[in-house]
Amino acid sequence: MIAVLRFLFLIPLGFVLACLAASFAMLWPFVALPSDMTDPFVWMELSVGFLAQGAQIGSLAFIPWALFMIVTEAMGWRSLLPHAGAGILAGFVATRALPGIDTRSLQTAMVVAGLSFSLVYWLIAGSSAGSWRRRRTDTPPSDH
Repeated sequence: MIAVLRFLFLIPLGFVLACLAASFAMLWPFVALPSDMTDPFVWMELSVGFLAQGAQIGSLAFIPWALFMIVTEAMGWRSLLPHAGAGILAGFVATRALPGIDTRSLQTAMVVAGLSFSLVYWLIAGSSAGSWRRRRTDTPPSDH
């Protein structure tokens, strides 16, 4: 039952929150906040912008993330290092694969977004990867 809850709730929640964290890391350096933050339309504009960027990151990262998640779940990799390395690598590959990313600040933001994606996912779901599997236990030989 725990495995079902993990795959139906915890892993998708980790993916969604990781997309939102990556969108925040991607957009925050480039947002020029207005002086009047009491205007509700400013908050709505910021919220829609971050949600739209999160959806875009999620659509771009879904297949590579799903493959990495399957490997980490199957192998039981719970370490932070493979997750962080995959996030940095994904951000770097995205800077090279996507056209029009030629400024250093945008390249840095994409690598930081990949790292923040992987760290948030690891905090929520990756640190317990493979916990649903039964562990082999050595049984003592019987005397029968």
